[in-house]
Amino acid sequence: MHALMQLMEFWAAAFLSLAMAVVLLNIYFGLIGNDLELLSAGKETAIAGIASLIEATGLWLILSYAPSALRAMIVPALIVALIYKMAHLMDWSRYDVLMLLAFQVVIAFVGLSLMHGRLQAATIILVGFAFCLAVIGAIFRSF
Repeated sequence: MHALMQLMEFWAAAFLSLAMAVVLLNIYFGLIGNDLELLSAGKETAIAGIASLIEATGLWLILSYAPSALRAMIVPALIVALIYKMAHLMDWSRYDVLMLLAFQVVIAFVGLSLMHGRLQAATIILVGFAFCLAVIGAIFRSF
């Protein structure tokens, strides 16, 4: 496969998962009574586009040159967290950024599990994450 085409596929997948993570995080925060301060749709899309390009480039470089070093994806994840923290400097705490990355990781793992026909793995991930979100929501509402 052509390298640019593979990078574009990674970018599309990263953008889709990041955009879904922002939307789902906003819905979740609305359900637990917290307010996630988002910028305009255009600005959020631009931020997600830049951040997902960084993630996709990191994944492409790792898979192309060091496929056994996937734990190096922590570097693009930290850069994305920094981008979102800087973009929402006054509005978001570090916990909001960590929740965003958690949502994106879960969305990516569920998507990959479903693409590979692993319905049981996708279900386990979703149920486990839903349980964690319920616990976090219960703790947040108690304060």
